[in-house]
Amino acid sequence: MVSFPPVQSLMNWAIRLFVPRHRAGVILICMDDQQRILLLRHVFHPNAPWGPPGGWLGRDESPAKCALRELEEETGLSAELGPVVQISYESPPNQLAVAFLGKLKPGTMKLSSEIIEAEWFRADALPQPQYPFVRRAILAAVNDYQRWQMLEHESNE
Repeated sequence: MVSFPPVQSLMNWAIRLFVPRHRAGVILICMDDQQRILLLRHVFHPNAPWGPPGGWLGRDESPAKCALRELEEETGLSAELGPVVQISYESPPNQLAVAFLGKLKPGTMKLSSEIIEAEWFRADALPQPQYPFVRRAILAAVNDYQRWQMLEHESNE
C-alpha cells in the first residue's frame, strides 16, 4: 500500500507537516593559492562582523547549492566547491551548521548591500572576534586545503 502513489504523496505531505524542522546555516571557506581566506564584513553580524560567505539554507535546497548561491549573492563570484570541512549543531540561534572548502573562479567581485567589504586574511591573522563555528571551520579548511590540492593535482596527471 505504501508504494501506491497517492499514499506516497500523503506520507511526504505528513512528513513535511509534522517532522520537526531546524534552521541550517551554510558557509563557504574560500582559499587562494597563498592559503589566505576570503572574509566578508557583514552588515547583519554586529557581534562578529567578519566571516565567510554564507547564509540560511532555503527550502528544498542542498547545502552545496546554498554555499554557492550565497557566495554569488554576496560577492557576484562563483567557486569550485570542495569537501565539507565542518558540521555541527550550534546555538544561538539553534541551527545545524555546515562549512565547505572552496576555491574562487576568476571573476569581478561585486558586493551585495549586506556586505560592507571583502578582504583576504592569513589564518594566523584573522580579524576578531570570530564565531566559534567559523574559527573551527577555518582551521579545518586550512588542514584540508593542501590535501585537496594534492588530490586534484594527482587526478590531472
